[in-house]
Amino acid sequence: MDQPTLKADSDEYLMQRVQQRDEAAFSILVQRHTRSIHAFIFRLCGNRIDAEDLSQETFLRLWQRAANWTPNTVRFTTWLHQIARNLCIDQFRREQSRKRTSNQENIATEDSTIDSFEADTQRQATFDAFRKLPERQRTAVVLCQMHGWTQQDAAKVLDTTVDGVQALISRGRRTLRDVLVKNDE
Repeated sequence: MDQPTLKADSDEYLMQRVQQRDEAAFSILVQRHTRSIHAFIFRLCGNRIDAEDLSQETFLRLWQRAANWTPNTVRFTTWLHQIARNLCIDQFRREQSRKRTSNQENIATEDSTIDSFEADTQRQATFDAFRKLPERQRTAVVLCQMHGWTQQDAAKVLDTTVDGVQALISRGRRTLRDVLVKNDE
């Protein structure tokens, strides 16, 4: 059976060219997906510097592991987000290891008005609560609620079913609500 013909500008076509070490095709994919990968990673890790580094690492891995992508089995964007997610998990594990070995904390202070301080505090509390979600719940919420992915595509990244994604999102929302209500008390 013949393979379907791909559009010359589709991600899948470009990825097939990348597999043949085509730097121009790689450049197009990087330009096309850097913004969404960076946003995805930032929402998972919460640190702009880490998000920059992990975004670059994601595209480096894309180049290095291009041969691992198989056309017609998983969409390119799903595969790329799986790489990014795995890098985030690795980063999170490294951070946890560092925290266990060092109990030092760096607290940044800024001068601000009381209103600004309260808004910053609320934003930080929300962000901290989000960071405390288990990784799979956080990923499901980011992909479906913040990035607008379908639950089917998120299920592929998370290696679960659509029902599993729905459960992860539901538990994530519930946990966030409970933590934020508890913080307000």
